[in-house]
Formats: sequence, structure tokens, C-alpha cells
Amino acid sequence: MTSEWTPEAIRALGATTDVPTLGDIFGLGRWQSYQMAQKEEWERVGIRVIKVGKRRYRVAVQSILDVLVISGVPGTDDDTESGAALQEQAPGSAADGDPAELPGSAAPKSRP
Repeated sequence: MTSEWTPEAIRALGATTDVPTLGDIFGLGRWQSYQMAQKEEWERVGIRVIKVGKRRYRVAVQSILDVLVISGVPGTDDDTESGAALQEQAPGSAADGDPAELPGSAAPKSRP
């Protein structure tokens, strides 16, 4: 697993990936990632998780890219990523101006 996910690294996963890799992209552990898949919390933020059998899941890589707002083809003007860590662009990160967290990754809220 890599600690810094670039758009190219995510695209290189192919059409689908597994739940632990999805969690790694968003900085979450394996257990929490599976809990979110079982509770359909990934779908609430736009990540498509496909249940295969009773206990197996596959994740649509394009839905990860869509949630992270990474579209376009490498080398074109549509591909605006510079290769920085994608954690900064995750839904609810400070980069998008919304302090909300991903479901299941509740952080303590500070009060004035």
C-alpha cells in the first residue's frame, strides 16, 4: 500500500479495487473501511461498492476519482492534479472548505 495516492496511481488500479485499498486512499484502516462498506456509508459519499457474494466487495475506481473530482485524461488541460496527496482533496477536507468528515471517520469537534 502507498501512503500518497496520485491520480495516476488510482487509475492504475484498473476498473475495480478492494476495500482496504479504498480505505488507504482516504487514510482509513481496513476494519473501518469494511464497516463503512457493510453499512453502505461509502455509497452515501458517492463511492460505488459492489457486493460480490456474502462477504466480498469490489470498488469502482472511477467512482473514487469522481468523488475526488479527478477527471480528464493525463496530459490534457482537464487533468488538473499535480500529483499531490489526494487526502487533501477528500470529501470534507479543509481543501474544499467544508469541515465535514467522511462517514464513519468522526473527529472530535472543538467548541469555542
